[in-house]
Amino acid sequence: MAYRLGMTFIRVAGFAATLLASSFSAHAAEVNKTLHDALPANYQSGGVKVAAFNDWPPDEFVENGELKGWSIDMAKAMSERLGVPFKFEATSFDVIIPGLASKRFDAGFSSFGVTPERLEVLDFIPQRKEGTGYAFLKGKGLKLAAEKDLCGHSVALITGAWDFQYLTKVSKETCVDAGAKPIDLQQFTTQNAAELAVSSGRVEIAAAGSAKLAYLAKQTGKFELAGFISNAVFNGIGVRKGDALGPALKDVLQAMIDDGSYKALMAKWGVDGAGMLDKAVLITKANPAP
Repeated sequence: MAYRLGMTFIRVAGFAATLLASSFSAHAAEVNKTLHDALPANYQSGGVKVAAFNDWPPDEFVENGELKGWSIDMAKAMSERLGVPFKFEATSFDVIIPGLASKRFDAGFSSFGVTPERLEVLDFIPQRKEGTGYAFLKGKGLKLAAEKDLCGHSVALITGAWDFQYLTKVSKETCVDAGAKPIDLQQFTTQNAAELAVSSGRVEIAAAGSAKLAYLAKQTGKFELAGFISNAVFNGIGVRKGDALGPALKDVLQAMIDDGSYKALMAKWGVDGAGMLDKAVLITKANPAP
């Protein structure tokens, strides 16, 4: 069952409430015939099946039954320029990569951090560059100025996140190998659950994308941010390895960078500071640093 408005579809995902797509603005971008014609025929005729993470504000999230976020707005803008429908399914992060591999989805708008492990199965179109940030309740008095200050503390992360892999390495090399206590890494199936564990005092620190946690702190007023960010990496859209959809999405993102709509979209969501791109690229296993 799908609800169609303009060129964009939203599909009901599992037990989630029906998601209502926002109508395109009266000033929607025109179809770019060159970009449209470069798409493989199956996408021209059938559209693009998009998996969107349902719990990662301000990138992709569901609020009051509606799929929102700057990454969702970018997907809609890409759909407009390509002249093909994007059929959205809001879902949990851990099912997106398997869903791409099985062709249940064609693209994942899920703020994927680009890692060597993920490059074994996916290609990526970066949307911005971001690092791991750390948030904790105000009044806790935590002094977090460097990664070594995480040693001996409990940290909540979402299952499958790149942050878990990275902090596992930090725990061993920075903490244990130096004679300090390891980081107590605790995984949760949703970002909301990870943040709730911190807000309730069960876990001391939440680790996630730096822009995401800055948004959390601003929206709630309950959290402080650590004085450092770890391991800045590209994050963005995932597609199947070798799929011609990857170059097509790269080219439409470049068109948005060139016409200024990329910057305007990011500014609308307050994420137009550090990490912005001035050139669209396609990252693959064969070309991991284009």
